This record gives sequence, structure tokens and C-alpha cells, in this order.
Amino acid sequence: MKWIKIILTCMISVMLMTFSVNINAENDMRKADNKSIIYDNINFSHNKEMRIACENERFRLLVYDETAVFGLEDKSDGYIWWSSPAESDIDSETPNVTKEKLLSSAVLRYGIPEKRSDNNFLRSGSNDCEVGVIDIDNGIRLYYDYKNAGFSFYIDYTLENDCLKASLEISEIKESSASNIAVEITLLGSFGASDNTESGYFIVPDGSGALINFNNGKTWAEPYSQHIYGNDKALVPEKRYSVSEQAYLPVYGIVKENNAMLAIASKGDSNAFISAEVSGQSGSNYNTCNFTFVLRGTDTYYTAGSNGERLTIFENGDINCGDIEILYYPIAKKNVSCTDVAECYRNYLLNKCNLQKKPDNFSLYVELYGGTERKKSVFGIPFMMKQSVTDYDGAKIILEKLKENGVDNMVVLYRNWTDDGIKNKVDTGAVPSRTLGGKKDFRDFVDFVENNNYEFYPVSDNIYFNSGNGYNMFSGSAVRISGSYSEINYYDLAYGVPDSLRKSSMLLSPECFNEIFSEIQANYLHSELNGVSFGSLTTFLYGDYGKNKISRNDTMNIITENLSEIEKSLDGGILADGANAYVFPYVNHIINVPLSSSGFDLSDCDIPFYQMVMHGIVPYTSTAVNADPDAENLLLMSAVTGSSLKCDMIYEETSVLKDTEYDGLYYANYEKWIDTISAEYKILKPVLQAVCDSTIVSYNVENSGNIITSVWSDGTVIKADFDEKTIDLNGSIIKLNNYTEVVF
Repeated sequence: MKWIKIILTCMISVMLMTFSVNINAENDMRKADNKSIIYDNINFSHNKEMRIACENERFRLLVYDETAVFGLEDKSDGYIWWSSPAESDIDSETPNVTKEKLLSSAVLRYGIPEKRSDNNFLRSGSNDCEVGVIDIDNGIRLYYDYKNAGFSFYIDYTLENDCLKASLEISEIKESSASNIAVEITLLGSFGASDNTESGYFIVPDGSGALINFNNGKTWAEPYSQHIYGNDKALVPEKRYSVSEQAYLPVYGIVKENNAMLAIASKGDSNAFISAEVSGQSGSNYNTCNFTFVLRGTDTYYTAGSNGERLTIFENGDINCGDIEILYYPIAKKNVSCTDVAECYRNYLLNKCNLQKKPDNFSLYVELYGGTERKKSVFGIPFMMKQSVTDYDGAKIILEKLKENGVDNMVVLYRNWTDDGIKNKVDTGAVPSRTLGGKKDFRDFVDFVENNNYEFYPVSDNIYFNSGNGYNMFSGSAVRISGSYSEINYYDLAYGVPDSLRKSSMLLSPECFNEIFSEIQANYLHSELNGVSFGSLTTFLYGDYGKNKISRNDTMNIITENLSEIEKSLDGGILADGANAYVFPYVNHIINVPLSSSGFDLSDCDIPFYQMVMHGIVPYTSTAVNADPDAENLLLMSAVTGSSLKCDMIYEETSVLKDTEYDGLYYANYEKWIDTISAEYKILKPVLQAVCDSTIVSYNVENSGNIITSVWSDGTVIKADFDEKTIDLNGSIIKLNNYTEVVF
């Protein structure tokens, strides 16, 4: 009997082994049919069977079907970027809600209009969501179904030659519950997350750019969150926004020891936020950075009465924000840095966004201010009267004085040079103001500029307007989500509330842009003007939420289509006063590029990321040197970041500015600045001409920020010493305190 039992046991074991082999063979055949195989030996705690969904020459896309967690493997060095951190599901110190967030490749925020509530979250890593994996060409499709809340959609993750693309078609978001509407969505919120044992940093496009170090200990600070391309101006705030720089670029970076990642919001950027947290915030041991996209805007209003309740109102109708697409570019390089991330984005702009290099020969940018209105008494009755601040003869004198002092290259802007500009009406006529001298004097000024080979950009800034020229509150202004007109307030400096003593302006509806651009183009060509600046239009982005139903994405498309046409028709092209990334292909110059970030508490240091991307591509300036409280430091920063100099100039004494819109130009009288500006120009000219066509390949800050060194692609080394006030150009020392004789 004993031998019989042994024989039966062996027979059963063989049968079970055969059955197991057959099952595994069937699984292997199924996976082979799906063009995928088992990927063994991955150190990923909750994944015992991860497969290769697809691959190309550069990457492999790995996926675990049970949880829809996936990884992007860079075959050049074997490094894997995970969609969720490897240990997040078993970390006992992480709260459950945070675990769900870390494990979620999609987080949807939704609103309940009846309850005026918009703070409801659905996480794909929770039990509230069913996630499925479907193989598609060159990638996978993840299907998300939040049955209880009534939402479903899918996101495609596909391999490109040099990146991973995540794409969401907005029309595929299904809303089956009558009571719930989608408000925001975060894609791959934990992609590339780093735990508290790793070293590295995030790059965020705040102003010039900023770094947020992993594990920096600032758990008391607010998480970083910034709206790309600035806040929506149509949603007028109850109080003035805190002073901060803008996020001009739709990107962020993750940098580790020998690996980095550039993330680009290539679609949906007009409605995107960039967010970042460090370990210790939100109860997590991970550092994360990601994009969140607004699907529907919200606004607030108050019920009647002094103690009226604040209510939330949602954008009406279907989702109207454009499709969403994020590109993730892995960078594998020893000691990779922020300059490598900048190079990756610059190559993307040049190769995929039709950005062409513009010539740069180092110029002084001179911003002139023409006329303004001032309240005057006539027979005891107050009237708003036009007055000259810099007439055409005065403008010519300013440029002549600069030329006599050795400034041989200039780019000239002229604000409020027409009556409509002075009166803050919609300004498209290109008719010189008689208050400043009339047509003949204006033509003499333009001829002087052209005969000296300077570049000239008259300004037509129409974002804020007063009624007139066929535009008024009812026919021309944008409408808020709440249904009220977007009336732009001036704010009290002390309390930040609207100043009731100053007249407000209206915000021009993007519906008017096509007509206005067309008129400006025709009239500038007729007046033989070769260039134009549209002022704040290249930095302000907003919608019109009334009957026109124009989203920020629609506005962005209207702007770029018109800029493309005008840039082709005007020989001098377009000068941008600040520039969001979507206008880069259409502009010849950019002014007022910030040299610092907003200084948010979570940030650790500033970097010139904007300049790292754009130098050698489109010429740019910093803010006005004579408006800066520390002009010497601005000069030093301009040297190491390749920023040309800009100055604000007026001809009249500054006393005429009192109680006008130009009262902030108290520093700008030309007579007090001609000698200093000319000397500063001479100092920077040999430095920046040496690197006009080069890019920044290294940027190093030493001695607590008092010594900054930039190395350029042509081998030039520029070092600024902020203690000694010197610039070192390839070993030659330039001292700033010798303004009259520049000696090498």
C-alpha cells in the first residue's frame, strides 16, 4: 500500500505539472499574440508579472495588467521611469488617500452644481475606479470607469522615437450622471516620483525658472502650483493677485544623478497648471511634479445683502478646452543638469514647433512713452485732456543723444503714439497724434530711425479698452462665467481691493481679435510701418464665457493664426512684451524677460531656464535697467544670461506724470540716464556680442550666489562677481564702476 500511495502521488504531481505547463503555455501564446512577453526580474514589489507591451530602438513600455501600472525603460542605460512609485502600495507611513493618489495614473476632480461643490476627487488607484489595459499600435490604452460617479474615458500611452506620449481626447470623456460634471484632470501625477532617499530636483518655469530640491524639508510651505500662461484675466479677482512672475513655458523637468525627464504639455497647455510637492507634504514620502488640466472653469458670486453667501458657479455646456497631450522626454547622461533639459526643450521648439532662429547683433532696447490723459480744470469744470510726455521731436532727440554717446544699435518701441492709444480706446488706425506733433513730425522720426538702421515697433495694445470706436461694454468686452462683464479694476496699493476713485477699463473679447488684427495689418502696411508690438497680448490669455463660448484654447489659436499672418506681411516682424511659448515662432524680439522667479517658499533657487532655452534663437531683454532698484546687479545678471539691455525713456520732466497712468515712470526722464545707459551699453556690447549665436551649456552659482559663471556653446566663459562688481569675459576683467572708460 505504501508503494501504491507513493506511485499515485507521483502520478498526480506529474499531471499537475503538465496542467500548469499547459496553462503557462496558453498564457504565453496569448501574450505572444498581443506582441508582448513576460518581463522578468523587475524590482517592483507588487508586480510579479510585468510584460513588454511594445518597444522601439530607444524605449520599452512595460505594463502590469492587473493594476495598469507601467514603466518607460530607456534602453540606452536601462533606467525605468515608473507611472507610480514602486513601494507606494506597501509604505505603512503613507495615508490611504495619499497611497491612492500615488498609485493613480489619472485623478479626476468633479463638481456638483446643485451643491455648488467642486472639491470632489476620483482616483484611478482606488476601488472607485475600474481600469483596463488594451494593447494598441506602439503603446497601450488605459480605460478608466468611475461607475458610481458617472465618468469614463481612456488615455493612450504611445512610444514615439524620442519620447512617451500621453493623449486624451476630450470628446471621449463620458459624463453619464446628470448631477456631476468634470472640472479638472491630472495625468500621470506620480510619473517619475522620487522617494526621500533619492537626490535631485524639479525644474519649474516660474518666471526665469526655479529649482525645487527633493526632500528640501519645507513641509510647512504651500505646494507649488502655477497656472501656465498666467491667470485667466476674464475671471476678475475680488482682490489683487499677489505679485508673482508668470509661467511662460508649458514644461517641467525632473533631474536625478544620471537621468532626467522633460515633460511638455504639447496640447491643452492653455488650461494647464504645474504642481509640485516634496516629501513630507500631504503625508507622502515622495517628491512629485505633474500637470493638471482645467476641463471647466469656475467663478464665484455673492448673493444679495452685506453678508451675502459666496457661491461657486460652473462653466456651462460641454467641455470646451481642447484635447490634452503630454510628451515625456527621458534624458540619459552622466551628471545631467538643467541645461540638458533646456537643450531638449529648445530642440523640440526648433524641430517640431516651426521655430526659426532670428538674427541678433546686440542692441539697446529703448521704450518710449508718447502721450497720456490728465484731469484738468477748464472754467472750473474737470476734463480729461491729452498731454504729451514724449512727442515725436523729443523721441528723435533721445535717440540722437544715445547715438552721440556711442549706442550704435537700437530697437525702439513707442507707446501711446496715437490719439486712440492715449485715450485707451481700441487702437488700429495707425494715425499719429497731433498732440505729439502730427503726421509730418512722425514721418521725420520714422525716417531717422530707418536711416540709422534701427528697428522700430509702434505699440498697439488693445487688451484693456475704454468705450469708443465702435467698442463698448455690450459689444466688445469679455464675459465672466458668472455672466457679468469683465471689468478690469485698479487696486488700492495698501489693501489690494478695487480702488473706487479710479475709472476701470473693460477687457476686450477675443471675438474681436480677428477684426482688430486685420485692421492693424492693413493700416500699418498703408502707413509704411515695418514692425508692430501688440503689448500685453503676447502674455495675457483669457476666454469669453458668455454667448461667444470662447475658451483659452480658442483664444490661443486665434492669436497664433493672426500673428502668423502679420509676421509674414511686415518686414520687421513682431516685438513681444513678454512671450508665452505659443508665440515664439512668430516674434522677432522679446522684452521684459524676468531674471528671477516669484520666490515661492517651496523653491530653493532661481535659474535662467527661459534664457537657457531661448538664447541664440530669439533676441530678448531683461526688464528696464533704469527701473531696477539695483541696476548694477541687473547688469551682471544680464551678462551671464545673455540678456540685452532695455531702458524706459520720456522727454518731459517727470512732474507731468502726476495723476496719470504713467505716474510710475518717475525715474524715466532721459536727461538723467543718457550717460549711464550709454556706458552700460558699451560694457555689455563686447560681452554679449561674443555669444549672440551661442547657447548656455553650463550655469554654476557659487559663494552663496555672489559668483555666477555661464559657459557657452562656442566655449566662451562669462563670470559675474556680485561682490566685486566685475564681469570676467574669458579672463578679461570689466569693472562696472568705470562707466566712462571701459578698459579690458
